[in-house]
Amino acid sequence: MPLDELAGLIGQEPDTSLTQVAEGWRVVRPQTISVIKRQRLSGVGVDAGVRYPAIEISTGLRGNVSAAANAAMRAYRLNPQSAIGAVQSAHSSNQAGLMLGSRICIDSEVPWHTTGRHLVRLAVTEAGTHLFTDPRMGSAPLDRAGLGVWRNGLQGIASVEANGWRVRRRAADVLWAEPLGWPAVRGATVRLAVMANSPRIGRGLDYGLQMPQQYAHKDELAGICDALNEQEWQNATGAPHIGAWSATDDGRCRYQASIPARLGRRMPDLPRQLLATSGARANAALDMQMRM
Repeated sequence: MPLDELAGLIGQEPDTSLTQVAEGWRVVRPQTISVIKRQRLSGVGVDAGVRYPAIEISTGLRGNVSAAANAAMRAYRLNPQSAIGAVQSAHSSNQAGLMLGSRICIDSEVPWHTTGRHLVRLAVTEAGTHLFTDPRMGSAPLDRAGLGVWRNGLQGIASVEANGWRVRRRAADVLWAEPLGWPAVRGATVRLAVMANSPRIGRGLDYGLQMPQQYAHKDELAGICDALNEQEWQNATGAPHIGAWSATDDGRCRYQASIPARLGRRMPDLPRQLLATSGARANAALDMQMRM
């Protein structure tokens, strides 16, 4: 049973207490309180019409932290700073205070045992912790080992994967690609970078997916980012939801996540997995944009 397995896994974290509640598990940490529960979620985009088992994570910040009252604050300030988890609108979170959402489907996006369960653990331990504090550095040897694993993984990604991606440009520590398939969203771009000094987490892996559509009005773009984050949290988009949609300076929607380097050895295939699921995420996002 994934929830019991997750409780044992998350319980290994220091300064963490778990309590079983009606819907799943309540996890209390020094800065956050999370609830993890199992759901069956409807697919969207290429997965429309199918229901998937998933783990949904909602995380609130402890202390006197008020809700992000408007979409512009979430799209232009909070979610661009969020490494893990998306700051949700009050409507979608249905609770007072600032709340972040994450969602990982069980075995339909990434393998559960090798990656999925570790992403749930990541969401519980890291969501929201980078919003109001400087990046905290982990063990230097562990971080260096993780960066090395991900760097090798990045360099080993094939230039073209049918119905997956096409690499447009690459360097030692960064890769730019076009997601393909389902069908391809023309103009969407993916960036993967192994970084020793990420602005959100310090050392780690940065993932970004940028959509091609541009919006002239900031309020419209902010509302679309809110809708995309709600869709990622409450539906199966074909990609694990550990990051956040936010607005770019040139009026586009961008999905981003930053994963600490210490997890590189635990999830060595994560760069390729994030790239491989980008086409499904882009299609789900495009479907939402066309409906708004």
